[in-house]
Amino acid sequence: MSVTADYQHIEHQQLEKKLYPPVYDAVRSQPEWADLRKEILRKAIQLTGSGVTFDFREMLFNADNASRAAQLLWKLIKPFGVKLLIGPGFGAAPLLFSIAHAAREDGDELDVLMVRDQRKGHNKKKWVEGRLHPAGTKAVIVDDFIDAGSVVSLVEQALEADGHDLDIVAMIVFFDMWQPLGSRQISLRKFPVIPLFKRHDIGLSRDAFDAKPPKMRGAYPDFIEKPLWWRFELNETKSYRYKSTPIVTEEAIFCADDSSRVSRYNAKTGALEWEYQSLERPLKGIVQLLQHVDESLIFGCYDGTVTRLRASTGEVQWRWRQGSSIHATPAIDLVKKRLFINTEQWNGGSPCGHLQALDLDTGRQLWAASHRYWPPGSPVYDGTHQCVVATCNDETVVCVDASTGVIRWTERTKGLVRGRPAIDGDNLFLATETGMLHCLDIRDGATVWERRYGKPGAHHFVETGEGCVYILDGKWNFVALDIKTGAIRWLNRLRSPGVWAPVRMGKYLIVVSQDGQIAVMDSEKELKVWEGHAGGRVFQPPAVSVGLLALATNDAGLKVYSVNEFYQQ
Repeated sequence: MSVTADYQHIEHQQLEKKLYPPVYDAVRSQPEWADLRKEILRKAIQLTGSGVTFDFREMLFNADNASRAAQLLWKLIKPFGVKLLIGPGFGAAPLLFSIAHAAREDGDELDVLMVRDQRKGHNKKKWVEGRLHPAGTKAVIVDDFIDAGSVVSLVEQALEADGHDLDIVAMIVFFDMWQPLGSRQISLRKFPVIPLFKRHDIGLSRDAFDAKPPKMRGAYPDFIEKPLWWRFELNETKSYRYKSTPIVTEEAIFCADDSSRVSRYNAKTGALEWEYQSLERPLKGIVQLLQHVDESLIFGCYDGTVTRLRASTGEVQWRWRQGSSIHATPAIDLVKKRLFINTEQWNGGSPCGHLQALDLDTGRQLWAASHRYWPPGSPVYDGTHQCVVATCNDETVVCVDASTGVIRWTERTKGLVRGRPAIDGDNLFLATETGMLHCLDIRDGATVWERRYGKPGAHHFVETGEGCVYILDGKWNFVALDIKTGAIRWLNRLRSPGVWAPVRMGKYLIVVSQDGQIAVMDSEKELKVWEGHAGGRVFQPPAVSVGLLALATNDAGLKVYSVNEFYQQ
């Protein structure tokens, strides 16, 4: 960059600092800005096998969207006093002419230059379409999207090659991924890059929505601070990463581990009050959500047993071996006093497993429906439709009558489902290990809608609420999809892949990531309000209740925290 260019760069930066904040804040407060934000989520984002990608053509090739975007972008451009708009490639075209029209309505005449991806090979063989302007004419680059920022060098090369000597004072973009080697580097070295939207505006930030440097903290208080107590003796094997989740009550914390032990700890002090040891110590131990029912604990173990313990003493109320192994979390029907569980059979033949109904008081089998393949996934029970839904490793999903076990329907999914489906009204939701989310009609298994949820993940315990289906993908994204259509309602970026499902605490959704981070989402505001680090490797969600959070890690023991009273209101 020449000395003259250096001075121009400083001048442009000073202009940006003087005019940008108040103008930008005014633009963001417009209702059109909020409307366009929703349109980005609905039309411009693709959830692919690699994560989140963008394509703004469908959105901005709509005349209404292009016009609204142009009105706001013109307000950002106007303070620079430019006479020329430069648009690279095909994506910038609708914005270029819509902004020129918005400026004309405001009394300003702007010319347009369009930069091709490469020089045209016929007729005038231009690289830049549009007339030559006097040297030093002030101009801005306009584009729909910036990531790595390679388009800037393309524009500069094309302008120089076709004899355009212009003073580019800024780059105005509809959406900025705000990457270190993209807009941030360009703003430091060339000219300010001013976006209408940054990725943070749609939740693609690892920090809270209002986080500010240098500590990148927001206005919300810390959700948790130091552990209230910490027990290191938990989970020993590394051969299977999924472990059991704790249970929190007012008096006790209950936790199972991969050695097939179940322990009760004093909720306030962490003192061990009793410990139960399963009949055997199989490879995977207890790998599920413990169920706390009527002052008792109910769980399956990988040794094939289903057990009910008295919560106060650890005394066995009943225990039956129902199969060769059990991964699944039981589904409980308190009204009719029964539970439903998937069991696996390692007999070298058929069947490979069963969906079983057991009497809640005695553990006696009520009925058993044969599976065609191994069923490690957890079943889900629906009292309204009086049915139970279970999945198998042959990519089938079966719905049976809850009273008899008679099959109502069977369908196939696009990938394995080894977590737990969710039922909301007449809709059944299943997330597969190939990155697909299925919405089926619970009454007959017919497909209502299906779509990708992002990079494939595993062991999804699907969560619904607020008219949304909540999914954690295999990369680092938390996604809320519209329950009726599957359209994106809102999303957020985590620091590492999230585990299983968000955990509810009133209006807040608590998400734990594999590297031990905790994110707190406000489901009403559709925002991440706090983010912190608990530590350890974690592949199972926490338990949150009565002002306590219990986190069972894979390598750093059991940690229990007090939850800030702000979040308990």
